[in-house]
Amino acid sequence: MSLYQEARALLRESSFRPRKSLGQHFLIHERVIEATLRLLNVSQEDEIVEVGPGLGFLTRRLVEAARKVWAIEVDPFLVDRLRGSPLGTCPSFHLVHGDILKLDFPSILPGYKVKLVGNLPYSISTPVLFRLFEERDRFSLLVLMVQREVADRMAAAPGTKAYGTLSIWCQIHGQVLEKVSVAPEAFFPRPKVRSTLLKIRLYPEPLMPKGNLSVLRALVRAAFGKRRKTLGNALGSLFGEERRAVEAFLGREGVDPRRRGETLSVEEYIRLACALKPMLSADS
Repeated sequence: MSLYQEARALLRESSFRPRKSLGQHFLIHERVIEATLRLLNVSQEDEIVEVGPGLGFLTRRLVEAARKVWAIEVDPFLVDRLRGSPLGTCPSFHLVHGDILKLDFPSILPGYKVKLVGNLPYSISTPVLFRLFEERDRFSLLVLMVQREVADRMAAAPGTKAYGTLSIWCQIHGQVLEKVSVAPEAFFPRPKVRSTLLKIRLYPEPLMPKGNLSVLRALVRAAFGKRRKTLGNALGSLFGEERRAVEAFLGREGVDPRRRGETLSVEEYIRLACALKPMLSADS
């Protein structure tokens, strides 16, 4: 029986229907599952977190290949199904009924780094990514299925339409090593968009001190809040709307205030945030 047939059989024998509100599109393509395992480079020494196991098709392969698997699922029907499946009796399989955005990671995961894989719901993929970056010390590698447009934003270069807050935040935390395009036919039910499977190697530490990350986030949000504005106008909220103060600050850092936020490199944002922090601390 193919994975598609297995998924269809589940619908016939139960009242379950994939929920649009949870972005439920289940991976049913064997080659994409193989690509996921390849990107994870799974070994018997690995411990892996899976976000959104769904029907458990990838989960079964992970349990076979890894030492331990934590599966985080929010849908109660799918939780019950996974518990009642052969996975439920596997000692290396740990099912967590919870929301990835609210999960208490310290109470679930060990104190050392593990790998993470997930098919992220399109509607909440950006908040989930920011949450994973907040918990970055728990993970060594991320392999994520996201909407193609989200993947483009994560890897975008300065000066491109896709470049923005998510691009900078992803690139200060890790490096996109590989991307695999995934067609709608790889899922059941089929989504209306194309997807991308990403492999992200997290740096041992972010590219800037953790104590400066909140300043960087405020800076980036201001710069991209209104993309049409120049930096001289966009950063006013950080300087009490004093344009002269903004221009003086940018001038000291060698940045033309007539530039727009999407033209600055990640390195330039890091430099500006490091220079801005003592100024904001003095004001507070």
